[in-house]
Amino acid sequence: MVIYGDVLGPQDALRDERSSNSSRVGTRATIEFRDGTHPNTPHTSSVGWSIIVGVPRHASDQSFPCPNNMQTSVDYSYTPVLPSVTHYSRRINTTNHDSTQFRPRYSAEESSDDTYQLDLRNRLFQQRKRRALGLFLLVLLALMLGMAFRLNNFLSEVHITNVPSTKTRAYDNNALRDSDGFFDNISNEEWGERKQETKAILDRQDEFNGDSSNPSSGINANIVPRLWWLNNWNVSFPCDQEVPLGNKFICNPVRIVSLGAEQLNAKKERECIIYASGGNDIEFGAQFLDYAMARVMEVGLTSQICEVHIFNPNMQAEPQYRDGLFLHKWGFYPSNRQKPILNGTLSDSFKTIEETMKELNHMEKTLSILALDCEGCEWDMFHDILSLSFPIQQLIIQVHGVSDQTRSMFAAMQSGGYVITHKEAAPHGNGEVYDYSFLRLSQSFFDERKK
Repeated sequence: MVIYGDVLGPQDALRDERSSNSSRVGTRATIEFRDGTHPNTPHTSSVGWSIIVGVPRHASDQSFPCPNNMQTSVDYSYTPVLPSVTHYSRRINTTNHDSTQFRPRYSAEESSDDTYQLDLRNRLFQQRKRRALGLFLLVLLALMLGMAFRLNNFLSEVHITNVPSTKTRAYDNNALRDSDGFFDNISNEEWGERKQETKAILDRQDEFNGDSSNPSSGINANIVPRLWWLNNWNVSFPCDQEVPLGNKFICNPVRIVSLGAEQLNAKKERECIIYASGGNDIEFGAQFLDYAMARVMEVGLTSQICEVHIFNPNMQAEPQYRDGLFLHKWGFYPSNRQKPILNGTLSDSFKTIEETMKELNHMEKTLSILALDCEGCEWDMFHDILSLSFPIQQLIIQVHGVSDQTRSMFAAMQSGGYVITHKEAAPHGNGEVYDYSFLRLSQSFFDERKK
């Protein structure tokens, strides 16, 4: 390899014009000079310069001073401290200067290609290790923040406390007060607007649903039921958090689960209790339990908070179908009717709701949901529902046709604090069978309407 330089004077400089791949550790390079005044003509006297090339320099233009007297041999060499930093050592023998020697800081082995490549690999490995560790810590932090966020959301819904019942609390929020703790995420302003909307709907409904509104009596006896249902007893309180489960529409089921978790934490027993009889009761019960379990698993819990009881006198199954789902071989009948007689004797296949709650030790508990489809018995069952000492929170019922008890039932439900959250014609009812969902609110919700 030949390196060219220009001799310019006392502070002459040698400019290294090596390419990045032309140098090797330990290589001696012959250096020839050209006179600065004759750049195109080689210098007349070749001097004995030599250079020991170290690790390749990355700069394209490096320089170092040349001695004044060019008639004696001078050895220049350089060695690196780091790959990007080059230190020079020189030994100068001249007739006019004392001999001076600077020794390299690294040995030839330490400056070899193998050592350099090993050092690069170590540096690369350390960089990758630091990056991997940083990435792992970021992922771990994100997971912890996510879990904390989800736990905070769930606890804000659950309101876990040592207070045994939501009914004994003093509520700062109007929605909590008017719903006995059921709605916990509605502002006072929004709740006030909803109360006014419900009041207006109920007022119009009362004007339309007079004493003569029963389609089976008086002047309305010949009214077609499907036309009558279109104009009577419509939704009075739309539920924004409605969820369909097993073809039944439940208002704010996540709150049912969170209230159940609250009571379970306070009393160490389940108080999220659902009764279902008739229709697709087992499908509904299984879907509700799946929904409830999914909510509690979001915060790392593994136990079922709610329990669903299915009542069917014709059922042939084990008492406990799955965790949280219990099957009972009897149905409901209204207390104001005679108990069904089978084969000349009173049948044990039917019980009133109150008898059922006593047998299952649920008398001092509030049923979260009662889902009832009993092919016409609803017109008599509402008396038993409204007479319970602990009111049912939500009633899901299917009404069939019309009766002289139709208006009485809906008016009694409204007087008992129930609002209609869902109304839908059954798929195969020819417009005469409707699915209704009722939600019970506190009497304070209706106070302004009574003024």
